[in-house]
Amino acid sequence: MNTPQSRSNKIALALLLVAAVFWLGAINIRALIGNELLSYDQFDFRTSIPPDRENTIFQLMSNSSLVIIISYFIVLVSATWFLKTTELKFRENGWLLMSAILFFMFAPVEIYTYYIDVKFMLLFQTNPPNHDELLRLFGKRLGALSGVPVIALLCYYTIIILAVFKPLKRTVEK
Repeated sequence: MNTPQSRSNKIALALLLVAAVFWLGAINIRALIGNELLSYDQFDFRTSIPPDRENTIFQLMSNSSLVIIISYFIVLVSATWFLKTTELKFRENGWLLMSAILFFMFAPVEIYTYYIDVKFMLLFQTNPPNHDELLRLFGKRLGALSGVPVIALLCYYTIIILAVFKPLKRTVEK
């Protein structure tokens, strides 16, 4: 039985979905861009990158971080809005409860790593940007909280699977 949702709830869900696509897509793009700074055989920064190319990589990372931060806060607000206005009950929709727990559990982690990203973006805007400090902040971001942001990303992809397959959905008996 489908529960009718309010107009407000549908808007929150639509905003959540669009912002989540931008957010998760930008996370993957930033990871691919940041990979250009790392040596593949060992976990260390490449030293043979010309300064202009390194500057371009920093600019791309800064721009993608801005998209990530804005999208995340839209996702955070719209997820809260959706959960407040939905007619779905956690008792009958275990998948929704699991998704909410997985998402909101990592909010402090995301806020901390976005704080590092904002420092990176502000430092990049100084003329001339301090490349050594930018690399230090990038390294700090990579190793932030001993890899918890990577676990969070895996949980976010798990939320997609939960929303599609809806495990633990209790059917209403008549």
